[in-house]
Amino acid sequence: MKRRFHFISGLPRSGSTLLAALLRQNPRFQAGMSGPVAGLVGSLLGEMSGRNEFSVFIDDAARRRVLKGVIENYYADIGKPVVDRHQ
Repeated sequence: MKRRFHFISGLPRSGSTLLAALLRQNPRFQAGMSGPVAGLVGSLLGEMSGRNEFSVFIDDAARRRVLKGVIENYYADIGKPVVDRHQ
């Protein structure tokens, strides 16, 4: 079965905390109130962007593999769909 990842993002008072809390009650999902993955991905994207002198060595395929690896390996020990929240 292919792993499923879902990300919730929202502005303050938009209901994302309530949605994450409801999903946490369902044992079929792994849902956290706030996870570090979105921040990690954002930081990595910044480091792999054109503003970095090493960006010439990173093509789109490599960028995709790095980001996919972070997400898949962070949640490697969880066998159910993951819902990650970041605000």
